[in-house]
Amino acid sequence: MKCLFGQPVSTLDVLPPGQTAAIITITASVLQMGISEKLSALFQSLATVLSAFIIAMCYSWSLTLITSSGLVLIAIVYGVTTPFLVTLMNEVQHADIQASTAANEIFGSIRMIVACGAEGKIARRYAKWVDESRRRGLKMSPLVAAQQAPGK
Repeated sequence: MKCLFGQPVSTLDVLPPGQTAAIITITASVLQMGISEKLSALFQSLATVLSAFIIAMCYSWSLTLITSSGLVLIAIVYGVTTPFLVTLMNEVQHADIQASTAANEIFGSIRMIVACGAEGKIARRYAKWVDESRRRGLKMSPLVAAQQAPGK
């Protein structure tokens, strides 16, 4: 927020309306999800795996080493797929920002749009970005499935 408010007004004027609000909303959502849900799940998972690993080593160290190779596979799969997933998430966010910008422009000049009879054209522009966001989001499905498959 400090960096955003530290920008000169001319920089903010160049951005399409709604883009700044969309970026702040998306970033806040990602941070909230990362801090509240994912961090606690990470600690729980690490504690469970570490405890299981210690107990298993006490009973049969050779079997433990063989079965823990699955954890190495999972780490490799996540390491390979995560950069691609982040790239696709950024593309989805870009489409969401464009849809938000279109919606902001619509609500900002609704009287002019209605007076000119341009509701359909503007609605199609918004729908185009919503559909593009959905299409880009569906591209993430195989990567998420690839991440989840080794653990199942």
